[in-house]
Amino acid sequence: MKALIKYLLLKISAPKLTASLIGILLLLTQCQPVIDEDPQPSQSLNAAATLQTVTTFNGSITQTVCQTEVMQPSGEIILICVPANWNGELILYARGYTPAFEQLHIADEASIYAPLFTSLGYAFATTSYSDNGLAVQTGIQDMIDLRNLFIERYGMPEEIYLTGASEGGLVTTLAIERYPELWSGGLSLCGPCGDFQRQLNYYGNFRVLFDFFFPGVLPGTLVDVPQEMILNWETVYIPKIIAAISQDPAKTIALLNVADAPYVISDPNTIIETVVGVLTYNLFIVDAIEKLGGQPFDNQNYVYSGSGDPGLDALINQTVQRYSADKEATKTIRKLYETSGNFKKPLIKSHTTGDPIARIWNMTLYQEKVPVGKLSLFEAVPINRYGHCTFTELEAVQLFSQLLQKVDAQKEHPLAKVVSKGGKVVSSVTITPKLTAAK
Repeated sequence: MKALIKYLLLKISAPKLTASLIGILLLLTQCQPVIDEDPQPSQSLNAAATLQTVTTFNGSITQTVCQTEVMQPSGEIILICVPANWNGELILYARGYTPAFEQLHIADEASIYAPLFTSLGYAFATTSYSDNGLAVQTGIQDMIDLRNLFIERYGMPEEIYLTGASEGGLVTTLAIERYPELWSGGLSLCGPCGDFQRQLNYYGNFRVLFDFFFPGVLPGTLVDVPQEMILNWETVYIPKIIAAISQDPAKTIALLNVADAPYVISDPNTIIETVVGVLTYNLFIVDAIEKLGGQPFDNQNYVYSGSGDPGLDALINQTVQRYSADKEATKTIRKLYETSGNFKKPLIKSHTTGDPIARIWNMTLYQEKVPVGKLSLFEAVPINRYGHCTFTELEAVQLFSQLLQKVDAQKEHPLAKVVSKGGKVVSSVTITPKLTAAK
């Protein structure tokens, strides 16, 4: 449980996987933000290189040089891995949400993705982004900059695939929609790509419903988050939340049902993970207000239901705290964070059906946006499982192979038959310092 709580606090927005690749839209052309597709290169500091020896379950051994650098003046950290048997193609990975109060760092899942895909012959690159918190717009520019830096150092790859999970799934989708000339295709996983406003309302609804069912457990309100609560979230408030929901399981199930938050009834850990995970996202409202130009949550006319008791539903609607979104925030969301479903390059989307953080309806709503004429470039792949981005390595490779099939117009890519064991493709990774200077 302690490990679960620590994970939820520190990395709740990053994709939680057993192992895999996979990973907050689009703006109309006339109001598209200005992105520099050919920026001046940043200077690097503290460059370091390691040699990775990756062994897979099919018996192959791959030698890969990975370079980590701190870019100046932003402090952004980049990771570039190129295998000795590089096939000339590049995978760029856009990371998930990282709280504004954390230091910039390479996402933990890169330690899975880099060995996985370099073992298959692909170069792999990712970035911390130059900003944390709600960093979708920053993330798009940083991925473009990373692409350009790779080309500057290694030459133009034969293909460049943009991938990402969670917030990175949204970065991927918007970048594919806005800048199709830069990418061969995109793999977007478990991102809030269908209706960003609805996704934000999901977080807000959960907090006001939690306050209704468990008043007094959390201080402040949805829009007034005390700094003391943020600082003591893991040590004080997560234990309080777990104690409260454990003492009244009936109320907890009612909360989850009214909020339409997924859980597995036979697995109490999923109930804790959902409640703590979604409430953790409400800690980030201050950063969201700053980035969006106002308070984005709106439940003024929302009708709550699903408790199983019509009388209780009525009481919730009569007494739950109500908010109206600031006009500037909703304008910013429509302009910069909502997708269009219009793209020119192949795009694969996948989502776990029981994702408590970015809901599965994001994938289905996005699919509904795709014009009939674009359907041949698109595929939506649901994975029947609980959890936020809980894909296996095998599923990650298979999803990527589906993207390659779209890009290459093949019926089946050879990667679809990759050898695995228990969902894992990589059997071991050995990392040693490399004394030569990073390229």
